Amino acid sequence: MRFEWPADLGLGIPILLSLLSLRLFRLAARTRELPELLVGIYFLVVPFGISLSIRTDRFAPEDAATVRAASNALATAGGVALLLFTWCVFRPGERWARGLAWGASAGLAALWALGLVLGAYASGSSLFLLLPCYASYLWVFVESLRYYLLLRRRRRLGLADPVLVNRFLLFAVWTGSVVAITVLGVTGSIAQWLTGSFHEGGALANPLVLGVARVLSLPIAVSLWLIFLAPARYHAWLRGRAAEAAR
Repeated sequence: MRFEWPADLGLGIPILLSLLSLRLFRLAARTRELPELLVGIYFLVVPFGISLSIRTDRFAPEDAATVRAASNALATAGGVALLLFTWCVFRPGERWARGLAWGASAGLAALWALGLVLGAYASGSSLFLLLPCYASYLWVFVESLRYYLLLRRRRRLGLADPVLVNRFLLFAVWTGSVVAITVLGVTGSIAQWLTGSFHEGGALANPLVLGVARVLSLPIAVSLWLIFLAPARYHAWLRGRAAEAAR
């Protein structure tokens, strides 16, 4: 694959997010908690999957199908991580959520494998095989927002820790940003398909769309840092502000 500068400066984003993933993996190893591990997996594989998908045309033509299959595999792994994350964080005791998370995960993996068997990755339109995967992004966003609104009401009654309330707000911010990037990419790709202008990488290969996605990566990274790796002074600031508001 050839590199193009300064266009490929955007590769710094998946590299930075992979460093955040390594921190989350270390945290997961220390706490033995699954959410940190799943989020770490998501931010390790998906940014590189996106970067790979929008650079498929830089590989030799005979390697294009392999590159598409690899990028779809990374995106699928990210979708599975989000499904399992949503179940174990927001609805761990509900059987329907467990069934949905594991059943949908198996379905996403099967869809990727089916595309491999049918030779779908020979075409750039294999990007549309990821459409079911994007539903996992919406689920985690809805659950994050629901928890935040619920805890915000309880905080007003003095029944919720302001740090916990803020954490779910941050969840809503980063998942909402992911949903925004997804909607932007899917809508743009469908529009390209309908107008006959679809090309490798879909809408995310468009400089304007890609630029917006990169801008949204910043609140995603900051939110994740404050969720999992926030300094003690940040928590102290949140509690101090809540105490002042209660006076």
